[in-house]
Amino acid sequence: MAKSEQQPKGQHFLLSPECRTLTVMDLAKVREATAYGWFKRMRWPQTDGEPFCPKCGTLRCHTMGRSRFKCSDRACKTVFTVTSGTVFHARKLSFKKMVMAIWFSVNSVKGKAALQLSREIGVQYKTAWVLLMKLREAIAWRREDMVLEGEVEIDGKYAGGHIRPENKAEDRVDRRLKKFQNMKRLCALALRERGLGRGGQTFTRVIRDEDGDAAWAAVRDHVSRQATVIADEHGSYNDLAGLNKLKRVNHSKAYQAEDGTNTNQVESFFSRVQRAYVGIHHRFSLKYFDWYVAELAWREDSRDWGNRRQTFNVLRVALARPTSRYLCGYWQGNKPPDLIWAG
Repeated sequence: MAKSEQQPKGQHFLLSPECRTLTVMDLAKVREATAYGWFKRMRWPQTDGEPFCPKCGTLRCHTMGRSRFKCSDRACKTVFTVTSGTVFHARKLSFKKMVMAIWFSVNSVKGKAALQLSREIGVQYKTAWVLLMKLREAIAWRREDMVLEGEVEIDGKYAGGHIRPENKAEDRVDRRLKKFQNMKRLCALALRERGLGRGGQTFTRVIRDEDGDAAWAAVRDHVSRQATVIADEHGSYNDLAGLNKLKRVNHSKAYQAEDGTNTNQVESFFSRVQRAYVGIHHRFSLKYFDWYVAELAWREDSRDWGNRRQTFNVLRVALARPTSRYLCGYWQGNKPPDLIWAG
């Protein structure tokens, strides 16, 4: 790279050309057949886009009309498409429009509102909302096998449950007291791995309260025993000393301890959550708060990727996940359970 083309020291990644690897002008030129080819390669990466039967696994499949395939095995004869059994099962949007929806979503660094997406790609609000929620659910699955290493910061952030105070001061009550709360306020517990020559990972879990059992379980299941856990002075993190090496910083005295101990990276993630809550969505549905936070954690971890890589990463993840049990048929009454960790 020539000296004049080098990224200035300290320049934000979003100001560099590396972040603009796929623009909306590029997508405007994409034909439906090209988008369909992307779906095939992301669905069947093992065979470079050549379809194989999802039931018996044979490569002996022939093409039928309307982009359908049929297994040639006499005992199987399964008919399938590139989206069968995936997040996009029973889709009605064109392949190009679905790729553009993913691009518009990942290109918004603080999240994408369904109402805005509906205007950008020309679909009903319901269609945009369900599509975005299916992508969030698929992204949330990445947490299952996540194990954080090195130095891991842990903290919790409360959201939701706001009650407008009374107009007159004498009519107001202390909302910090449990008897005056509406019990709709939830805590997003986050574990943020500091970068180890690669982008750090962020594990999230939505809980009722910032308590020791939830913190213990999260560290036990998703943090390496050789890692160092860094927490603030909250009492729910006291018992973590029995699992990992534990370092603390007392925020009531300083944001950073004398030896440099801090939780700045997980606090930085929470600032992204706050900006998404206030500036993009204006509120999170607490029923789906877990999926919103999991998606924002993915945005935090992929913030140094170009938008082409981000787009195809989400497409690949969505095509690798099975059809949603909770969102397929959502507007016909199918609803997910409460997405709150209960031990």
